[in-house]
Amino acid sequence: MNESDRMVRGLRVTFDAFCETHERAWSGFALARLREEGMAREVVARTRERVQLRWGWLMRQAVPALHAWGFLKEEIVAALAEHQVSADTAPAPDWVESVRGATVRALDLAESHGSHEELYAAIRRLSERRHDVIVLRYVLNLPDANIADYLNTTETTVRSTASQALNRLARILDGRQGEM
Repeated sequence: MNESDRMVRGLRVTFDAFCETHERAWSGFALARLREEGMAREVVARTRERVQLRWGWLMRQAVPALHAWGFLKEEIVAALAEHQVSADTAPAPDWVESVRGATVRALDLAESHGSHEELYAAIRRLSERRHDVIVLRYVLNLPDANIADYLNTTETTVRSTASQALNRLARILDGRQGEM
């Protein structure tokens, strides 16, 4: 095996390891955002293709995970533009209870009696950064260190953003209870 072949093989191994490390988060985030498994798988596949196409450039960046995260979010936006995601009436996913529980713990408020669709709508009303933190932290149960890498911030900022997001969710959901 010549030097060029070893280099290509090394890049492939590095690429595979990078994707293996991040695909769980990519998949979970895409599914939480798109709410359809097939669309989420397609988004992750397209993200992986983009990462592979830009692999050399990506590896020269200070925080490669941040740029790959950007690719994922662009692919999610494209998928949403291609398909109208309709609300379904399926049973509440497990993560709904996690977010509800986190909101209650953070603010010591009674749990919203609204549907999981109302919680999902409330999460979508959060700013992009807060939305991302809620999904990554409470839906995917990622450690703050990983979230900080994806969002190019510090763990302290992740904790602060999570707290702000939970406060905002509680206010949104509390306002909706008043409307019921």
